[in-house]
Amino acid sequence: MECASSRCAGMGSIAGVKAAIYHGAGRLSIEDHPEPSAGPGEIVIRTRACGICGTDLMQWYQDTKAPVVLGHEPVGDVVQVGEGAPFEVGDRVFVHHHVPCLECELCVSGRDTLCEQFRATRIDPGGLAEFIRVPAENVNLDVHVLPDGMSDTTGTLIEPLACILRGQRLAGVGPGLDVVIVGAGSMGLMEAELARVLGARTVVVIEPNEARRPAAAALGATVLPACDADAVREALGGGLAHQVIVCTHHHGAMNDALYLAGPAGVVQYFAPTPPGEMVPLDLGSVFWREVTLQSTYSAGPADIRDALDLLASGRVRCDSIVTHHVPFDHVDEAFRLARTGEALKVVIQFD
Repeated sequence: MECASSRCAGMGSIAGVKAAIYHGAGRLSIEDHPEPSAGPGEIVIRTRACGICGTDLMQWYQDTKAPVVLGHEPVGDVVQVGEGAPFEVGDRVFVHHHVPCLECELCVSGRDTLCEQFRATRIDPGGLAEFIRVPAENVNLDVHVLPDGMSDTTGTLIEPLACILRGQRLAGVGPGLDVVIVGAGSMGLMEAELARVLGARTVVVIEPNEARRPAAAALGATVLPACDADAVREALGGGLAHQVIVCTHHHGAMNDALYLAGPAGVVQYFAPTPPGEMVPLDLGSVFWREVTLQSTYSAGPADIRDALDLLASGRVRCDSIVTHHVPFDHVDEAFRLARTGEALKVVIQFD
């Protein structure tokens, strides 16, 4: 393998590269994959760890792409540096899988995750591979050296935290406001933690699964078993929420969330449903309160940088949501744990 930069000297050829290939219908297999090479402005990383995201588990979303290498929360060591790339062999980095152009109308208006380039860019082949080629566009905008004191596990949480940060900014979460989080999965717990850090006056987490409630309570949230508007009013001192963030695609919860937002409040849908799947919503219940319904997708470079800073400073502490670390050789077991809900959050380890 050749590399355009002398900084690759001595690394030698990458042989026996393995990747976890998703074939559709929930089927995964570890297979040989072409070895990557860093072109101009590019880098190649040896993956150390990668988290499993909820979108990795959505068959309706991933089956149309199969065969595909999943994973978009990787941390790894730089092993090759193409000419002009601003990194050194040995750097331990977080890599973002999508990057915007920063020039189109959507980017300029602050909606960079809707940019055509954002949707088109991606790491090669994906986070669940032993080695990843990072395109020049990604290298230039959204690859970051991790602080020495940050664990690989924490590094894998940068992307999901950034997605949550983007959503809470869009919803207007901030000091003195009351926030309700529907769902205490890994993302719901991170939502609760971030809302606290952003200064929310009261954070209420709604979770019907009794086993998941203690984790939310440990974050200082008031925990309720159901979307009960009267119980929310009691928890919030008589009023309803300024922001309601729905971290589940359960139809009943998506509708019940509408009753929890106060006048001029926001209901944000964080978890998607399959295209074409109809969800009945009582929109008449929110008309007179002028409630805004919104969705949020992914995270841009500024969100990634801010999430990294929040984790590096210790202001946000999320490592406890990672309940299982699974070796790459057992990727099937990792996905089983995640799909069944036996694990709250799974990180696949390569070392």
